[in-house]
Amino acid sequence: MVRCYSADMSLGESIDEVLLVPIYTQTEVAQLIATTQSSLQRWARGYQNPGASAQKSLITVDRGGRGYTVPYIGLAEAYMIRAFRKAGVSMARIRPTVEKLRDEMGLSHALASERLQTDGAEILWHLQEQGHGESRLVVIRNNQAVFGEVVKEHLRKIDYRDGFAGRITLPGHYGADVTVDPRINYGQPTVAKYGVRVDDLLGRVKAGEDVKHVAADYDLPYEALSSLITA
Repeated sequence: MVRCYSADMSLGESIDEVLLVPIYTQTEVAQLIATTQSSLQRWARGYQNPGASAQKSLITVDRGGRGYTVPYIGLAEAYMIRAFRKAGVSMARIRPTVEKLRDEMGLSHALASERLQTDGAEILWHLQEQGHGESRLVVIRNNQAVFGEVVKEHLRKIDYRDGFAGRITLPGHYGADVTVDPRINYGQPTVAKYGVRVDDLLGRVKAGEDVKHVAADYDLPYEALSSLITA
């Protein structure tokens, strides 16, 4: 039986423990979501301002420092912070926004929850109406609060499982859908349609094997492998 950990016992929300096992370094997460390592480190680090309340980490990490410290749920959270940053929202606005989402949704992992698309959009719209929200995140369409195009595009690349992010299609791989799924290849980047790890393909090419031969071995289109090499 798969054990689950409660994100908020009062609401009965639970999360599969496979999402909480540290499987990435912070450097790997930064590379996977196409952001800088320094940015990722800031997101992973909480801080204490003199005379103010402590700020929690924006993403889930097992501990600070080097090594495998980031679980899959932390990767998913970092991916959504990237979306907010791509939408032009400053970190000074993102931190209170994330805290508000966590509090109002009653979820420690609100950014990785499927409810972010509905409940989260409503919460942020109400904040915006009150003058405390960020207008670049949420708009009203058909009398419903929805995320703007930049964030929506990121959300389209997430497949949810049991209410939380279960598979993410990574940015920057043109010609090949590269996904990360904690249940496939232990969360390592995988060419979705073929189930082969990107590292296995690139490792053979780096070892000197002909690109066409490597692609043929996996029934992978040559163009798709070429796009991975140049990504």
